Amino acid sequence: MTASARLLIRGGLVVDPEAGTAERLDLLIDGGRIQTVSAPGTIIAPGIPEFDAADRLVLPGLVNAHTHGHANLMKGVADRWTLEASLTNGPWLGGARDPETIYLSTLLGAVDMLSKGCTACYDLVYEFPRPTVEGFAAVARAYADAGIRAVLAPMVADKNLFQAIPGLLDALPVDLRERVERFGLGGGDETIAAIEAIIAARDSLPDGISLAIAPTIPHHCSERFLMQCVGLAERHGLPIHMHIAESRLQALTARRLWGKSPVAYLADHGVLRPGFTAAHSVWLDDDDLDLLADKGCSVAHIPASNFRLGSGIASVRPMLDRGITVGLATDGANSSDALSMLQAMRLASFGARAYAGPRTDWLSAVETVRLATVGSADIVGLDQGGRIRAGALADLAFFDLDHLDFIPLTDAFNQLVSAADSASITDVMVGGRFVVTDGKVVSVDISDLPARVRAAVERLGAALGDARALAARLEPHVVAFAEGLSDEPIGMERFVRREARGTS
Repeated sequence: MTASARLLIRGGLVVDPEAGTAERLDLLIDGGRIQTVSAPGTIIAPGIPEFDAADRLVLPGLVNAHTHGHANLMKGVADRWTLEASLTNGPWLGGARDPETIYLSTLLGAVDMLSKGCTACYDLVYEFPRPTVEGFAAVARAYADAGIRAVLAPMVADKNLFQAIPGLLDALPVDLRERVERFGLGGGDETIAAIEAIIAARDSLPDGISLAIAPTIPHHCSERFLMQCVGLAERHGLPIHMHIAESRLQALTARRLWGKSPVAYLADHGVLRPGFTAAHSVWLDDDDLDLLADKGCSVAHIPASNFRLGSGIASVRPMLDRGITVGLATDGANSSDALSMLQAMRLASFGARAYAGPRTDWLSAVETVRLATVGSADIVGLDQGGRIRAGALADLAFFDLDHLDFIPLTDAFNQLVSAADSASITDVMVGGRFVVTDGKVVSVDISDLPARVRAAVERLGAALGDARALAARLEPHVVAFAEGLSDEPIGMERFVRREARGTS
């Protein structure tokens, strides 16, 4: 990512999530980083261009700790989908993609996030049935063209949903069972070889783009395949990102397969380590959190998707109390359609209040903003990202203080969490370069983006009709199977349940 020229940002209301302060400051930008933070008017820099931020709130760029760029063309596709319904539809959601369609889907999400103040993301990239060098190059090019930082992780498995969950295949009618049995993900060795090819080509990745690996869900990976993925991560110094106990059925499946939680299973296999991110982490107990903390792991908290798919409400306070790094994320546009980190902050704040207990257990506004900046930046691996201090990345979001969201301006942190939306964002900077100006993305020409997206969606609709029809037939059986296990004891609760009616 090319460093910017020098720039002096004058007199903005600078919100520092790390320190928990909001005060008028000047920022001197040089080489893509914040060089100096000082009181207004105290930086003497003759000849350096200035940006008057007197009517702006300046926030470190928001960082999305977990998303899926392949899903951006499927915005609004789901209504009352559970996670298992979403996974049933997965093959067509990410199918029939050539590199140009992959690029378009990723670009759509990149400019969407930028317009909402997000300057970096962790994308678990899905190609069906396995990743390709060409597909990854298209994803990387889209993020680079948009001017957003990204970690790209091939999201892989060697078992499909019906192979992964004991009893699910047998719950299908015979004709559907026979059709599902004909379709698999192929051999895991081919997928590992595909990942190795992507890693071998990583020197050609644009600046600001890096790699990780995402064996998607523990029970969707055979033990051999999982350890092959871990071996790749160890040999090439890659972070690992997995979906962990996102739904009740996932947590229950782990106990049925291994007699323990997915976190305990991963710990036993040496998977947990610094650089390991557990996404969602809804159905974890105290022992699980102790393991994550002890191994230096992080958690990507994804409240919008958890609410949208009815997966339950993750309990964040016990994670923070253990010193676990927690970041905030949106998930993909098929399960958290807006890709809005501002929305994610609001839902994280509100969701924390669903648990009984003292109000000190709730997330404060400062903590909530910190999750979306400092916490997520640490998960993504940004050197001095999500912060306002000398040496920090000059990734910044500017909000209009004359917007109704900030009138009256009572408490900047509270209003960012409870009032602000993307309409109040005026400018966004990545590496000291403005990528959004006056509310418009300027880093890449998107004038023909709506037409290109409509054409791509039409093509996909024609190509994927049969796969979508099959998923529609499978979905009610999958959901019924999951609902049939909803009362099996699991030792924790992450739903708000109605009180049982008395009998007379």
